[in-house]
This record gives sequence, structure tokens and C-alpha cells, in this order.
Amino acid sequence: MARTIAEIQQEILVEKEKYSELSALTSTSKTAVWKLWVYIVSTAIWLHEKIVERNALLSRPHTLNWYKEQALGFLYGIGDDVDKGAINLEWRDGYFQYPKLSEEKVKELSIIKHCAISERLFDEVEKKGDQDLNSENLSNIISEYYYNQVGVLTLKVAKEVGGKKVPLELQEKRAFRAYMNQIKDAGTQIRVVSNKGDIIFIELEVYVDPLVIYTENETDSDKQNVGKLLNNLAISPVEDAINEYVSTLEFNGAFVPTYLIDKVQKVPGVALPLLRKISIKKEGEDTENVVYNDSDAKKETPFFVANSGYFNLDSDSLNITYRPYNLQTNPNFNV
Repeated sequence: MARTIAEIQQEILVEKEKYSELSALTSTSKTAVWKLWVYIVSTAIWLHEKIVERNALLSRPHTLNWYKEQALGFLYGIGDDVDKGAINLEWRDGYFQYPKLSEEKVKELSIIKHCAISERLFDEVEKKGDQDLNSENLSNIISEYYYNQVGVLTLKVAKEVGGKKVPLELQEKRAFRAYMNQIKDAGTQIRVVSNKGDIIFIELEVYVDPLVIYTENETDSDKQNVGKLLNNLAISPVEDAINEYVSTLEFNGAFVPTYLIDKVQKVPGVALPLLRKISIKKEGEDTENVVYNDSDAKKETPFFVANSGYFNLDSDSLNITYRPYNLQTNPNFNV
């Protein structure tokens, strides 16, 4: 931030006292020639600093983090009049800004709580097939550059309702896209993704201590208790652990099957959790896409990211088989 004229003047006066040849300048009159020169120089320095500050502000590089900050700072609507979309931005001090609002109003109109930004680089296309840019395939490479949205910023965003991530409504998404198009750098292409959470299906086989957790038993009349604690039938610890892992994933963060198993392994009463299969169903798709399958080495993906930026579990998401773990009474135990 540029210094004030008074601050610059004071620094000059302090510096003056260091030089004995200037000790004769002792007049206290505001119109003394030497004081007028201090004021003139201070004003010139102040003006120079203001110009430098303004140029720095206008020329600052807009990184991915900058775009993320702007997305999280998006304000939607004016009161209840949603037809007007986003609040009109003002061109002030060299860039678009919202009008000055109270903190309460900003909190009320700020709807985007989660944002992740990614950019596909040209290097990814160039390296594909180890193509030579000087070859006759140059035009094909450039076509693929644009076809694969290289250079396009993809913004995954979501709001929260009742503590759960949900997509923007249609009007909110339109207003947000208009907002980003207005503040973005010229030539930058932006793609907004705000979809319902990807449904994830998890199939597990869990060997547990039968003294702690109910297990599968055809003779049991109370099959609804399978997977629950013997001393508290209100708790299904394995399911709770899975729900906690999925719900606390960072927005657009990687789902790591190994981390899920580590989480389940720490559940009291669990001896051996075996992950059998993981499938994902994106919004608009009718079928599930298998991303992990212990019977297929090609499907043993180390991690994966939700298309929407977050995962949801529904009533059919978990398929867990509970078996008693006892090597002493099961000498031929084979997983």
C-alpha cells in the first residue's frame, strides 16, 4: 500500500537530521523554501508509488488460486429477486468489484462453499503418442489441443444445504457463469461443472470378532442386527466408518481404496476387512462404472476423483458381508 504524503515527509525529515550540512535548515515556517521542497518531493514520490501500486494491481497474474478465490466470493441475487441473477459488478479502481455491502449481506448472498479448479495443459496432448511438433502431424495435434479442452479452466462448484453438498440450481449456475465470464482474463475459457454427487457403491467382506459385532448366521432370527455392536444395536460401526470417510473427503479430493480399508481396519471388533469392488454412477448415467475390482488386476485403481467433485452414498451403496474371524476354529481359513 502506497505511503501517505505525510509519512514520506516525515521520513525525509528524519533523514535530513543525519547530514550536518543541512543543520542550518531550522526554519519552522510552513512557507520556508526548504519545507516547500520537502513537500514537493514527497508529493512526487507519493504519486509515483500510487502509479506503481495501480499497475501492480492491474498486472498481477491470475493464477488458479485467484480464480478459486473469485468463485468462492461470488454473491447471488438481490434480496429475493432471483430473476436479476448476480448483483451487478462495478468497474472500480481498475477492475470489477461488487458494491460495498455489509458482512451480514455478503454472508447471506455467498452461496458457493466448495470449489476446485483444474486446467489441462498442452504438454499432455503433445506427449501423447510422442508426436513431433515439426512433423506433418502438427495440424492434428493442434486440433486435439482444442478438442480436448486444453487451456480451458474447469471449475467444479457446489453449495451446501443442511450441511450437505448440493449442486447449484439452474439460475444460480447461469448467474455464476456470467460472473466468471465478466471477471476472467481475456481469452480464458471457463467451464462450470455443478452436478449432483457421484453415487459410489462399495462391496466389502469383513471378518469380525463375533463377541463384538453381529455376524452372518442363517439361524439368526434377527438378521437386521448383522453388522451392529452386540452391546449397542443402535451402532453399525463399519457403516459409520465408511460414511465418515466419504463425507469428510476434501472437495474434488481423491478417493483412495487403501485409505478406506485403513479406516475400517481401525473399527473395534474388525479383524480383517476385504475390499471386493467399488463402482461409481455419475449424474445422468444409468449404469455403474466399476473402478475397483479385486478379481481384476486392471481395475485395481489406486485412487479416483468424482466427476462432480464429491461422492454420495444412497440406500443401496453398501454391500457388506460380515463373517466371524476365528483362526483356531477355522484351520482352513482362506481369504
